[in-house]
Amino acid sequence: MSRGKTFAFHSYKGGTGKTTLIANLAAFLAKNGKRVCLLDFDLYAPTLTIYFRKTSRFYLNSLLSGEADISDLLVDLSPELDLKGKLYVGFSNPGKEDVHDIEIKHETKWQLAAIRRFLSAKKKLFEDYNIDYLFLDTSPGIRYWSINTLATADIQLLIMKDNDVDIEGTKKMITDIYDTLSDLGSKYFIILNKVPGASPINELNITADERTFKENLEKNFGTRIVASIPCFCDIQFSRHEFLFAIEQPNHPFSKEIVTLAAKIEGLALT
Repeated sequence: MSRGKTFAFHSYKGGTGKTTLIANLAAFLAKNGKRVCLLDFDLYAPTLTIYFRKTSRFYLNSLLSGEADISDLLVDLSPELDLKGKLYVGFSNPGKEDVHDIEIKHETKWQLAAIRRFLSAKKKLFEDYNIDYLFLDTSPGIRYWSINTLATADIQLLIMKDNDVDIEGTKKMITDIYDTLSDLGSKYFIILNKVPGASPINELNITADERTFKENLEKNFGTRIVASIPCFCDIQFSRHEFLFAIEQPNHPFSKEIVTLAAKIEGLALT
């Protein structure tokens, strides 16, 4: 049996809808029988506890510091969500002291030990939990734990909006980080999110200008744009959006998640 794949989701800055995409994607894949683990590696501003309205006795912070095992912190949401497969979530502690603790721990010995602990936990997830997909929600931008989390992934997915700030910032991150990771054997791809109006990469209904826009981006980024997801205002401005892909399967956003999930499964086979 082939081993599962690790996907790290990253962005140049916040506000791209990264966490909403990851949560819905993970839940949809689990609904369809896959075994998925989602870990909140946005250690500087964790949000999965808010999104899922859950807490845990142990957090990812405890794993990194050697105070807990991966099995201690995983929360199995499969029964609650009535999923055919499995959805395990590992939360990061949103408490001010824990976030500050991560910020100030720059001592090399501690950092290397923390990375080794995570790599050991990752191995356990694939071997003992038979995970098909490990999803890592990373902190935006170029930060210590963002870079190291990206380095542990087989595939990196850069989430961005199609505005000048995101385009230029993403291009800089590719030069500073992703080209090196690619040289080490990982692959990275782009997901455009919150695209105004119709998706510019709908191949069945794409104008010449939109095709040129896509081709220019792919040329500048040196990789493929694997998805382009329109902006859905009812989701963006919802007070508590929660797993549309599960709770509202006929919503247009849910249809986009279905398409994205198929592409994720395809990327995992490459």
